[in-house]
Amino acid sequence: MARLRLYSIELLLVLILAGAVIYFGFLGYGLLTPAFVVEPFSGDHALTYVETQLEFGERSTGSPSNIRMGDWLIEELRLLGWDVVVQPFVAGDDSPARNIIAIRSTSPTPARTGMLLTHYDTRMFADRDADAGNHIQPTPGANAGASGVAVLLELARTLDVPTTGHTICLVFLDAESNADIEGWEGSLGSTHLVERLDADIPRCRAPRFGVYLDMVGGANQRLFAETSSYPLLTKGVWDVAAELGYGSSFINEPTWSVIDAHSRLRELEVPAITISDYSYPHRATMQDTFQQVSAESLGQIGSTLKLWLERGAPF
Repeated sequence: MARLRLYSIELLLVLILAGAVIYFGFLGYGLLTPAFVVEPFSGDHALTYVETQLEFGERSTGSPSNIRMGDWLIEELRLLGWDVVVQPFVAGDDSPARNIIAIRSTSPTPARTGMLLTHYDTRMFADRDADAGNHIQPTPGANAGASGVAVLLELARTLDVPTTGHTICLVFLDAESNADIEGWEGSLGSTHLVERLDADIPRCRAPRFGVYLDMVGGANQRLFAETSSYPLLTKGVWDVAAELGYGSSFINEPTWSVIDAHSRLRELEVPAITISDYSYPHRATMQDTFQQVSAESLGQIGSTLKLWLERGAPF
């Protein structure tokens, strides 16, 4: 009887040991398996990125909130498996600024590079607000700032980079938002980016295309083509949007013109476009809040770009 009991105990120990081996083997396999899983672009998930940015407060260049938000952005991109390059510079009234560039290549490294850009700073003054008393207040920057960042972050999470056939560079620009404010110029971050592109970020030099996003999360937005954007590139993106059923939002009629990050790339003869709802009524006002941003709009932009990129970015 004692021998039978001993045998039962030994059998139980063997089963426990076997279970442990299987369990830790499974954990080990999980560690060896790439964490990246291709998922659909989620407008709802992108909206959480908007909310997180707003929790930092105003993010004008050089402010403590801008620096903290930039630190979070760097960490988030690294956790998503992207290589991150930080490009510091001095802007405006000697404010510290930095562009943040996330890069992912496949092996062997593709000969072609694609660049998507947005800005993560917010305007330091709400000088378009109907209430003149708000003109010295920093803007919340929900759509004019946070929406583009949210789309690029969700692409960083969901984009199947190998299928694009490109090295993908996601560029988060600082010091883009303070045009026409005394002591500042517009597009300082993108100017610094292109001036130092070869030296600071050689993996992103000579991009095949550039797509700049700004104010891409407003409810019921209408995205008209920008007149100085590269027409064939505009058509390539807008055609995919129409295929997905977003033709009422993406309207390929050259309607407005602006000098921004895409303009700096065009000066380098890079095909580049801006995607933006430039008629957004709450730009540079205190009403540019979370309530103005739509998960549906973020989803339309992100899903369009994801499909277009994963088809090889045709134009």
